[in-house]
Amino acid sequence: MNIVAFLVFILLLSLLILAHELGHFVLAKRAGVKVEEFAIGFPPRLFSIRRGETDYSINLVPLGGYVKMLGEEDPSFPRSFAAAPRRWRVAILVAGASMNILAAIFLFAGAYAAGWPQATESEIVITEVMPDSPASASGLRPGDVILAFNGQQIEKPDQLPRMSQSTLGKRVTIEIRRDGRTLDVTLTPRTSWPEGEGPIGIGIMSHALKIEPVYYPVASALINGVKQTIQTLWLTLSIPVLVLRGLIPADVARPVGPFGIYQITSQAATETVSTGWWFPILSVAATVSAGLGLANLLPIPGLDGGRLLFVVIEAIRGRRVDPQREGQIHLVGLALLVSLVIIITYFDARFPIDVQFSPH
Repeated sequence: MNIVAFLVFILLLSLLILAHELGHFVLAKRAGVKVEEFAIGFPPRLFSIRRGETDYSINLVPLGGYVKMLGEEDPSFPRSFAAAPRRWRVAILVAGASMNILAAIFLFAGAYAAGWPQATESEIVITEVMPDSPASASGLRPGDVILAFNGQQIEKPDQLPRMSQSTLGKRVTIEIRRDGRTLDVTLTPRTSWPEGEGPIGIGIMSHALKIEPVYYPVASALINGVKQTIQTLWLTLSIPVLVLRGLIPADVARPVGPFGIYQITSQAATETVSTGWWFPILSVAATVSAGLGLANLLPIPGLDGGRLLFVVIEAIRGRRVDPQREGQIHLVGLALLVSLVIIITYFDARFPIDVQFSPH
């Protein structure tokens, strides 16, 4: 095990957990709820400091954390969580995930400010030539690199469709590179074509030749951080649908546990050290933070989302679910979550995750 990567993983996870639990802690204090313990990691306890009515603890197992509030299911205690008004209970429960999502925004923004990798040089490559098309008749082949269209240099994929549409029925010259040689090919973009083929009858893609960090000013970095966080959350929610539609393979969409996060973090740390770019480690931290926030809002007993579900049920029924029964349900949910984490960890170890942060 790479000790540096392991330490980076522990630091990253601890900071994200700290942000999450700090959200619960601050809102609980604001609501007047008694916080008995603020802990990073799971027991056994390494050490603890008491300040006022709260114990601040560091525990041995660095894979989580918690804020222990008085009477989390029992409203009979004064200043207990369960006795707080519903609006405060909702705010306390949502605060943890909100802090993780906010952290993701700032981490993504940091990645943009520190240099977001973008293609600064690229080429347009033909990936497919349709049969019985002008491209096929002219001798164009998959793998040809398009350099110019009627003397105008082609740098972006969206240039070619516009140019071909403006020259329908007119003879044009396309400059290509094939096997290191530059060639001129002439053809006439057709005025009508089968659906999905276009006037010339080719498929193209942009192939990056050079990737460099592009540095964004603070305001632009923050805006992009918000956009990137929203995209990450939306993609995460869309994964089950994408798998069912066959758009992404199921093995790629498998959930990742603590060991999988360690693998990804290790690769990101190695990439940051080897390239000097902060993008790999910052983008991984942001993605993990957004995922942690979203996962905690799932309506699963034992998670914040599960507790939120009971608050919603209480609001609909007009009365609280029996505290003892709710506590038992959360306990069962937590046991199932631990079992799921063990299973996911097995698959993470059996099928290691390989992430490429930049082309090699």
